[in-house]
Order: sequence, then C-alpha cells, then structure tokens
Amino acid sequence: MTDATALNLLEKVSSVRATMGDGLNDEELTLLMRQEALPSEAGFTFVALCDGWATFRVPPQDPANWYPEKGWIAPKKEVFAKAIAQKCGYSLGEPPDERHLGSVAHHHLEMSRQGQVVVIAHPRYLKVRLFDAWTKRQLSLPPDILEQLATLYRM
Repeated sequence: MTDATALNLLEKVSSVRATMGDGLNDEELTLLMRQEALPSEAGFTFVALCDGWATFRVPPQDPANWYPEKGWIAPKKEVFAKAIAQKCGYSLGEPPDERHLGSVAHHHLEMSRQGQVVVIAHPRYLKVRLFDAWTKRQLSLPPDILEQLATLYRM
C-alpha cells in the first residue's frame, strides 16, 4: 500500500492518502495503515491520519523537561524549537493546552506558515499537517522535519 520510493515516514503516509482517493475516510485509511505497520522514524510512531494531519506517538517524556515552572515551555526546548521553526520558514507559537481560569495551563509548541499551523509538538504527541487545510493539496515539508523535531523529544 505504501510507496516504496518514499524516503521518509511523512512521505509514506502522504503517498497512501494521495493514492487512495476519496473512497476511504480518514478512519478507514488509518486502520489500513496501522495493519501495514508503518516503521517508526526518529522515535515517532504513526497513530492516525485525520483532516490532513498525521499524528504520532512520541518517545516517553518527563514533563519536568517540558514545563519547569508554571506550565510554560522549558527555555532550552524553546531555543531548539525557534531554531527549527526558523530553519523551516515557520513562525513559533506557544498556546496553552487548557484554558481553565485559576489553574496552571501547560503550553505546547506550534509552528505555522502562511497562517496555517503545520506542526504541533506536545510532550504526549506530535502532529504534522500533510495536506493544506483549504486546498487539500500535499504540503511541501522539509524531508528531515521528523529528525529535526526529534531533538525536542531527546532533551
């Protein structure tokens, strides 16, 4: 089912969606791809495809490495995320995970391009947008984006 010429995991997932057409919804396609047992890459394992996003399981994380105080992203991770975003031509944001008054809101990292979020890096998952939200065309992503993002999860 996957494209044997695809060089990386994101390309494999994208090629499956692109070649399957509209006969399958995302849930059906995800089930088929899970049966195919896509290989892990850079510590990320495919979980699902939904609305143009590929979601991945991440290596086990220590929350203290992400949130040293008051729910904000650790400065060291923020520096690496800014470098990745800049290299890829993305802007970086740190929106809260929750919006409850009076409680500490943890934040995650979002990388955007042209008003569209392309990467969501969270200590429990990683999401990468593979298809444009409006045109549904495949996005052009750096071929080593997973390896770059893996640095956030290794520290």
